[in-house]
Amino acid sequence: MGSVVVGVDIGQKRDPTAVAVVEHEWRKRDGREEDHWLARHLERLPLGTPYPQVAVRLVEVVEGVRRHTKSTPSINVDATGVGQPVVDEMIRRGLSATACFFTHGDQRTAEGMRVTIKAWLVSRMQALLQGGRLHLPDISEAHALTDELLDYEIRVDENANDRYGAFRVGKHDDLVTALGLAVQVEPWIPLIGRA
Repeated sequence: MGSVVVGVDIGQKRDPTAVAVVEHEWRKRDGREEDHWLARHLERLPLGTPYPQVAVRLVEVVEGVRRHTKSTPSINVDATGVGQPVVDEMIRRGLSATACFFTHGDQRTAEGMRVTIKAWLVSRMQALLQGGRLHLPDISEAHALTDELLDYEIRVDENANDRYGAFRVGKHDDLVTALGLAVQVEPWIPLIGRA
């Protein structure tokens, strides 16, 4: 089993919290090793779940991964807005979570346990999907994620600031964001044994 990453989009009043657990593996194609990501778990928590209960559920998910893989997954949490208190609660409960903040621009920057991204997340997911390197299970949440991807938009305002998401009333982008957070980092490629 490869490395496992948990991506979490913290919900607010109108959006549920979403969790994506992905496993990374190397696969050969055309004589080259490629990184592939297998979505092992996709979940939306009930709308309005209190943030302490969100943290409890995330501890349960991480413990499930530990039991199954015998290793601790990396955890990337959208800490923009209301997410930082959930990150703080996760850390208080013994989990090491990376706080990710969505900003304008097309670069991913990392400082310690803080990551700043947005356009990077979108372009990374597009590359993985178009390259056939992101694999989704045949479950209802994966179908919902596919619908979210179809509703996902990039909008630029009069000040040239970009915004990403599902903007139509009643549409969500929480599963897309959780999955994007989980697959945002390209894996380290050892020099020996890779084509």
